[in-house]
Amino acid sequence: MIPFILSDKVLKELQSILDKGELLVSESEVLTYSYDASSLTKKPSAVILPEKKEEVIEILKIAQKYKIPITPRGAGTATTGSAIAHTGGLILCFTKMNRILELNEEERIVRVQPGVVNGDLKKYLKKYGLFYPPDPASFSFSTIGGNVATGAGGPKGLKYGTTKDYVISLEVVLPGGKVFQTGPPTLKGVVPYNLTSLFVGSEGTLGVFTEIILKVVPLPEKRLLFISGHMKEEEPLEIISELLKRKITPSSAEFVDKTSFSALKLTIKDEEFKTFYRFNSLLFLELDGDESSLKKEEKIVENFYKDSEIYFIKAKEETEIEDFWEIRRSISPALKVLGEKKISDDVVVPRRFMKILLYKIREIEKEAQLNISCFGHAGDGNFHVDIHFNPDKERQAILAREKILKEVLSLSGTISGEHGIGYTKRSFVSLELTPLQIEIMKRIKKIFDPDGILNPQIKLLD
Repeated sequence: MIPFILSDKVLKELQSILDKGELLVSESEVLTYSYDASSLTKKPSAVILPEKKEEVIEILKIAQKYKIPITPRGAGTATTGSAIAHTGGLILCFTKMNRILELNEEERIVRVQPGVVNGDLKKYLKKYGLFYPPDPASFSFSTIGGNVATGAGGPKGLKYGTTKDYVISLEVVLPGGKVFQTGPPTLKGVVPYNLTSLFVGSEGTLGVFTEIILKVVPLPEKRLLFISGHMKEEEPLEIISELLKRKITPSSAEFVDKTSFSALKLTIKDEEFKTFYRFNSLLFLELDGDESSLKKEEKIVENFYKDSEIYFIKAKEETEIEDFWEIRRSISPALKVLGEKKISDDVVVPRRFMKILLYKIREIEKEAQLNISCFGHAGDGNFHVDIHFNPDKERQAILAREKILKEVLSLSGTISGEHGIGYTKRSFVSLELTPLQIEIMKRIKKIFDPDGILNPQIKLLD
């Protein structure tokens, strides 16, 4: 497809409606926005960084007038290519719309602009004894708007849920500049269809967010972290099931597979962490809550580990806990040693099938003679499956990916849990959805975006 190029006339018109927003057109300026956290690159014709809603409205009016493709973008942390302008046109980057507009402590809701960084919101709320749980690995720099667009999750999904569980309402601008609220700013409300849920995970294909109202919860009094080492790779998955049967609810339960752990061993220098190097896999298990409930759950876990003769360490100090979580968050960069290229997926199966999926992945890995890492959120059935390869093995990697996704679906799973479909998974959507489901999605897209200018080539095949 020939990329959409903005004419000088259109660029002048866009510039004329900007008050404090910024229009970028030079080669060096737009280059920064030609990639995201996927391996894809595509240069936009121009980039606008709006600073207020009124600018976004005018931009969307001009976009519809000239049929300009619009790619909404936050911090560019998308792993599936959804923050790249695949057909050229205009990137609308929201990093300057980064204000926390209102906190209502009584209602426990916060109203923010889409460019607010997840980690900054967490710091702000902590001062008030409040907490926004969704914690993707990129939380220190990814934006709330981007998190909503992909339906981001994170380790705390087991106990607290994901982004979709915290979005109360969205202010959305449609092509042509029409603005609407997806629902009332209340915890309950069934008058409209549940449009809020429709827009969470829509990846910029239905509308552009300008304000987001989120639910927040009280900050847990305390937390502690268990890390355990295992010779049998699959043992952490068995342990999660056993502990949940004992009626505890960890805030996080993270599985580190043997492939990911082998990469960590090459990069992590922490002396205490090195005591795990004799093992093949790890389990990060975090508990949080008030003093009494935490002590009760701590005792259950500790007794279980001791009775099962499992090696573990326990971190109670906040700085030590964060240091260990930084090790967990460093898995993705550490995996770069396993190959020049990578195909990434985040798949979900019912928790009872995680061990079966791990076995299937190891069979596919052996058959394809590739390195496949399989770490992630063991508590809610979400594996991050990365296939690592050098260029001469690309065909084997592509075939291995398709086999893995088919195994996921055979186990009643889904091909994406929190990273979205984006550009890289579009061709696999038909494996999971029926023709009727896809047709319904296309009709919904047509209602909100009749000219197909919002994030074209994302989520569904044209």
